[in-house]
Amino acid sequence: MKLNIDEISREYFPRIHRAALVLSGNPWDADDLAQETFLVVANQPEKFRGHSQVYTWLYGILLNLERRERRRRGIGFRKLRVLWDNEKHEELVCPPAETAIEVAEWKGSLWAYVKQLPDAQRETLVLRFSEGLQYDEIADVLSCPLGTVKSRIHHGLSNLKRMIHDQEMTDSLPDQKAEGSTHV
Repeated sequence: MKLNIDEISREYFPRIHRAALVLSGNPWDADDLAQETFLVVANQPEKFRGHSQVYTWLYGILLNLERRERRRRGIGFRKLRVLWDNEKHEELVCPPAETAIEVAEWKGSLWAYVKQLPDAQRETLVLRFSEGLQYDEIADVLSCPLGTVKSRIHHGLSNLKRMIHDQEMTDSLPDQKAEGSTHV
């Protein structure tokens, strides 16, 4: 099947970028992930065999790229953490104000909780609730049975509910130092 890369990019880039933003949590990584997704399509159009919709194939590419990037960053982060822990820190460099605001807003959103879920649940919830894919489309993107998609959504929503409840409980606990009480 012959793909028109320009047409596919115009039609699906906004959807892929939005999903990348939800997955990554920041606009810069989302830009990179979305662009990389379409680079894969441009460099390997023969990989699309027509067994699925173009957009579900694109989501599959995006999820694979995002997983790879997260693994790469995890390894890099662990290495940097060792260096960081062994260094003296005189002054921390703050990000630009608009960056700090965007990051703070994202961290306070529901998607910040979704980001903490196991990969399978996180990806399934993003495809369902951010991208509006139907269960069968999600099964196609993730190459798994429909029942697995339903299970991941159920468990993901249950975990989100628990995480939000736990956070609300933590937020509602009185700050004992602020109240002036001391433990004897």
